Amino acid sequence: MNTENGQPASSAKNNYFILRSEVLDGYCAIFLTPTGMPDIHKPATGVRMGDAYPQGLRFQMAKEEKGLKVADIIPNALGYFMVSARMKTFLEQHAGVEIEFLRFTLLNHRGRVASEDCYIANVLGAQDWVDAEKSDGTRKASNPSRFLFLRRLVLDESKVNPEVRLFRAVTVPRLPIVRQDFKELLEREGMTGPVFYPVGAEVALTP
Repeated sequence: MNTENGQPASSAKNNYFILRSEVLDGYCAIFLTPTGMPDIHKPATGVRMGDAYPQGLRFQMAKEEKGLKVADIIPNALGYFMVSARMKTFLEQHAGVEIEFLRFTLLNHRGRVASEDCYIANVLGAQDWVDAEKSDGTRKASNPSRFLFLRRLVLDESKVNPEVRLFRAVTVPRLPIVRQDFKELLEREGMTGPVFYPVGAEVALTP
C-alpha cells in the first residue's frame, strides 16, 4: 500500500476536490486580462509560457469588488490559478508537481501598486484521468473532450496516479484538482480564498 506520513495514499473515489476561489469580504478580485499578454489561454490550460510571458506584467483589482486585501488564492475571471507569495512557497514545498510561476504586479483600484509579488501558478500538463461516461456537463462543440459547463466530474480510478496531489484534467484544464490530504494541509495552513467541490458530487461550474 502506498503511504505518505503514515497515511494511506488516496484513491480516486471521494478523495479529490476541485479547487476554486471565492471573493471574501474585504478582499480583491481580478476580472480583466492586461494588454500586452500573448497566448492568454496557455497559463489557464497548463501550457508553458516560457520567454513569451512579458516581464513586469500588471493586473488590476476589479472595480466591482471593493476589497483591498489580497487572498492567498486570488479570485479571478480569467481561469488562472493566481496566488500570493505565501501560496507560491506552499506550492513549491508541498505540491510535488511541475509549476511555472509567472510573476505579476497587482494594482489597486486607483492604479497604484498593491503587491509586486503575486503569481500565476501554471500547473504544467493535463492528465487524461476523467471517466468521460460518468462525468456530466455541456461539452464544447469544437472539442467534445472539453466541458463548457460542468455538472459532475468523475475520475477513472484505474487511471489516477494516487501519488499526485495536484493536477489538471484534460476535460477541464482550468479547474485544478487536489487530493484530500493536500486540501487538508491548505486548510491547516489557513490559506485564504479556496473553495473545494468534491469530485463526483453535483456542481454547477463554468471551467
